[in-house]
Amino acid sequence: MSAPASSTADRSFAIERIFNAPVERVFRLWTDPLLVAQWWGIRDCTIPLCQLDVRVGGRWRIDMLTASGALYRNQGSYLEIVENVRLSYRDEPDPEIQEWAGTPPGESRHTVSFTADDARTHVHFEVTLASPADRERLLALGMRGGWMQSFDRLEQLISTGADHAG
Repeated sequence: MSAPASSTADRSFAIERIFNAPVERVFRLWTDPLLVAQWWGIRDCTIPLCQLDVRVGGRWRIDMLTASGALYRNQGSYLEIVENVRLSYRDEPDPEIQEWAGTPPGESRHTVSFTADDARTHVHFEVTLASPADRERLLALGMRGGWMQSFDRLEQLISTGADHAG
């Protein structure tokens, strides 16, 4: 007898946020590498490398350098792109990250849904991990809190109006 398959709910978590900007602007903030580098990552980090090939099958890589000097390489590929509606991508954990202690989690899927609300945008961000164990492990390591900090940085960038590339 095999173990029952886990449901998506057992492997997922979601974050909801409303941004004070039109959906076209918020979608661009998620897909233009010069803009993503301005908000992506935890508080006080920098992004020394941000490469986004935003097309189905295209690769993405974002290197995050924390204030303490730790470098986290994030990478994967795009699975679905519906301009101003949805962005879905695979996240492939870097096996070199110290927190994995030699056992990286499986790949995860991140889906960002954008819904226009007059001049604002409702963002539903859902992460589906490979297993319930990966979900528990990554939440314990602060994955949700890290994304909340990214969303705070995105909100701050929008509020300053300084979200232009270059």
